[in-house]
Amino acid sequence: MKFSLSTSYFAGRRYTPEQIADQTASLGFAAVELGYFTRDVELDAWASALLATGLSVSSVHAFCPMPLSMPQLGPEVFSLASPDADERQAAIQAMLRTLDAAARFEARAVVTHGGRVDLREPGRFFGSRPYRSQLSRALEMLGAPDMALVERERAYREAAAPHWVDAISFSLDALLPRFEDAGIALAFENLPGLEAFPDPAECAFLRERFPTPALAAWYDIGHGERKARTGDWPVAETLQLTLDFTVGTHIHDVRGVEEDHCAPGEGDVDFQALLPLLQKPDLIRVFEPSLQVETAALREGLARMNALLGD
Repeated sequence: MKFSLSTSYFAGRRYTPEQIADQTASLGFAAVELGYFTRDVELDAWASALLATGLSVSSVHAFCPMPLSMPQLGPEVFSLASPDADERQAAIQAMLRTLDAAARFEARAVVTHGGRVDLREPGRFFGSRPYRSQLSRALEMLGAPDMALVERERAYREAAAPHWVDAISFSLDALLPRFEDAGIALAFENLPGLEAFPDPAECAFLRERFPTPALAAWYDIGHGERKARTGDWPVAETLQLTLDFTVGTHIHDVRGVEEDHCAPGEGDVDFQALLPLLQKPDLIRVFEPSLQVETAALREGLARMNALLGD
């Protein structure tokens, strides 16, 4: 079974592409996912490092490469779903640069965040005011999801989300023909938090609106577990809606209430229950550990996944 390692694991350690590639290969991985911390001036070095180690690039996480002039660029600096046309255009241009990088390294998918819906809470007497989801806080306080709160917040989200669905459709009109020509999938990652866009139903709706393999879903195991624990989108329901067009997965465990990006085995995610996902043919399987995960735990986590999948 082939597994990839996200280069975000090495972010902030001042490693060169050659050092990252060497360590990735020594840990037992066959490929890398180029993370959004990758700089444009590093691409040539990456080409050499991949050739020297025999690693391939499984996927690229938008936005990548990060221009040297924009040190704050990350996955949600621009949103393809922003109702603001100028921000959408900036996101489209950054995504096209990411597509160029993915094509250069023969990656199969570009992983992206869709953005966050701006929730508004109706006022008691008139108008409305900005609102942020309280589901995580309720879980920490109660030790269980507050389903009444889930229902109330979902109503806020359903009132706001159509603006984001319409906005992202403009972006997809511009991008999908380019992704189709390149033979690369644009895959929207499930994110933690009720505001995260698109949610599984919206992702399925967009796939119906744009019925092309160039538009895909990306299932992040830790994020999906966090959403389920707060009462927002059970894992089985998410996969029922999106598994057919899911092209890849981020693999990490969850410890405690919401501490994710742990190595498999450091938390309590039921990976056995995820076999329909993990065994999907041609799935891109990417480990995405946090910077705090020790290499020994990462090796053990990789061994666990190989054993689970019978390799």
